[in-house]
Amino acid sequence: MNTGFIDHSIEGLSKQVKNFCAKISNYSLDAVDPADVALVKADSKYLEWLITAKKAYITIGEAWTSFGDNSIYGTDEGIDVVQPALPTLEAAPPLVHPGFRNRFSALAADCKKSTNYSEDIGINLGIVAVVTPFNPADGKPVVKHSLHVGHPFFRYFKGNYDGVQIYKNWGDGNGFVKFDKAINPTYTDNSTLPAAGVAVVWQYKFVFLYQDEEVGTTTDVVEVLVTGM
Repeated sequence: MNTGFIDHSIEGLSKQVKNFCAKISNYSLDAVDPADVALVKADSKYLEWLITAKKAYITIGEAWTSFGDNSIYGTDEGIDVVQPALPTLEAAPPLVHPGFRNRFSALAADCKKSTNYSEDIGINLGIVAVVTPFNPADGKPVVKHSLHVGHPFFRYFKGNYDGVQIYKNWGDGNGFVKFDKAINPTYTDNSTLPAAGVAVVWQYKFVFLYQDEEVGTTTDVVEVLVTGM
């Protein structure tokens, strides 16, 4: 199954447009204006340079922040400070108008309006996302944890699954035992906490549930340090 697709991340968009520009000349699409292709090719070059420049300035900005803090609050050891270097960048391509993404999206739409357009062309140009069919056996939960009023709190991406089966190791020597099910994408373990001030490690494993069966791959051990309140 395929769906229309424009990447939402800046770097993803840059790669997508670069791929498009490298291949669009291989096709004669009657709804596509060559002038619009030229604009998007200019956008692609400038966007690639912009990303590189932005990364360089972010990196040097962090170095200058550290340098400034040391200059103000550091210890005088009798030597001059050493300033970080300024970024060295290639010359910028010609400036372009705002709206990179909208121009590319409009051009992609024109491609799809063309009489000789096909889905295979769209896939090759990178303007159609190839969606992998859902296979329950491929899943492995990605679980993040924190504490909520001292109790372990978990969040996972549920997707097309019914939920997750949770296994827990209390640290009592019995290893992992089937503990509970989470049907919602968040779950709080409201088990009684240890005595006040006592800290213990509880371990968990999660596996997806689909049609009331455990499927896919079990997570690695998730350890949570809990302390009695």
